[in-house]
Amino acid sequence: MNFYNPYLYSMPVEAAAPSLLSRFSFSSLINGASRTLNLVNQAIPVVKQMSPMMKNLKTMFNVMNEFKKADIENSIQSIEEANNIVRTSSDGPTFFI
Repeated sequence: MNFYNPYLYSMPVEAAAPSLLSRFSFSSLINGASRTLNLVNQAIPVVKQMSPMMKNLKTMFNVMNEFKKADIENSIQSIEEANNIVRTSSDGPTFFI
């Protein structure tokens, strides 16, 4: 029977603390905060410029669908007109003078 359980044994606190403190420095903290604030300062104007366009997206899609419906109706009408012309012209010969 194996009584070895690695989760029962932990690293001593003295050995873990210096490695964590050696990675932490005040200058790296300030540098990271500065980069984050610069990114936020660049992102805020972009969000403010894009928000009206995002609000109007639904309206733009509705307008595009209406144009598509109008194009489909026009194409159906032109097909029907072409069919009528073919039907009327098939009644007899057409002479172009």
